[in-house]
Amino acid sequence: MLQTCSGLNLRTRGKSWSTIADELWRFVLFSEFVFDLPEALLVALADIPHAPDRASAVIERYCESSQDFDRDEWLDVILRSVGLEPRELSQRVKFHFIARLAPLVESNFNFIELGPRGSQLANWPDRVRVISRSQPLLAPPIDQEVYDQVCQGLLEGRQLYVQYRTRSRGNELKSYRVHPFALVSRDPVTYLVATLRDYTDVRQLALHRVEAAELLEDPVVPPEGFDVDAYIEEERAFDLPEQGEPIDLELRISAGVAEHLGEAPLVTDQVIEACDDGWCTLWASVPLTAQLRWWLLGFGQAVQVIEPQALRKEIAAELRAAAHAYE
Repeated sequence: MLQTCSGLNLRTRGKSWSTIADELWRFVLFSEFVFDLPEALLVALADIPHAPDRASAVIERYCESSQDFDRDEWLDVILRSVGLEPRELSQRVKFHFIARLAPLVESNFNFIELGPRGSQLANWPDRVRVISRSQPLLAPPIDQEVYDQVCQGLLEGRQLYVQYRTRSRGNELKSYRVHPFALVSRDPVTYLVATLRDYTDVRQLALHRVEAAELLEDPVVPPEGFDVDAYIEEERAFDLPEQGEPIDLELRISAGVAEHLGEAPLVTDQVIEACDDGWCTLWASVPLTAQLRWWLLGFGQAVQVIEPQALRKEIAAELRAAAHAYE
């Protein structure tokens, strides 16, 4: 029946509904994508199963009927499209996978996840890994009920009432009405980007320090023009910026550091020149942040700050204090 109506020739050996639904969802979503293309499908993607032209009306009617899905049905659609069976997942785990999928589909159509199992495209995730150069840390535990409520608030655009354990003031427990905008994971810590009460300044709440969360009926009211990507990339909010304008940084760096920064520069306008003694000088315009200080200190004696003088004195004092601690 599937082959007659839509052109789908099932490749899965499983006969359960979950295995059939897995392949069917991939087929329908990719077929819809192909029919919407303004030009011919790329040759490299031609081997991915999709409906023939004669079945375009069937695919279109199926996609139109999905417009009546409620939120939970759409969650199941998205999860099945990447090979997950939602009936086997808790609500918390569903939201977790949705949060992990969002960056993959934000800018580009996710061709890899639509590839049939066993094809070269489907095997691509097994060939790619991302690792961090920093010291790995264990993620702090997050209360499951808190996580569910926060995800629900983000999905539905609703405010939250939270109990938050601050790091300052002796770990005091504070109560806030929160407008949630986004979850941001930085290394092992997940942050809720939000405003508090009726203030417009955007804050970061470490999710593991939220001890209770209640979903409210009031809608979220974001600051005018707020964009989470601009907040992260342009405002450098997670780097703890200290001033609006960038500084003109001048460093004396070892040959090894120069080679590293030549391949992975600080910024696009970075300049590195070799010195006669085997060292190099680097110039770059960068934001003055706590992250920059930690980065400079991490190189030890292989990097010396020349300018600005205030930063040079600060780094020198920190290194002298560190050396004194080892005496």
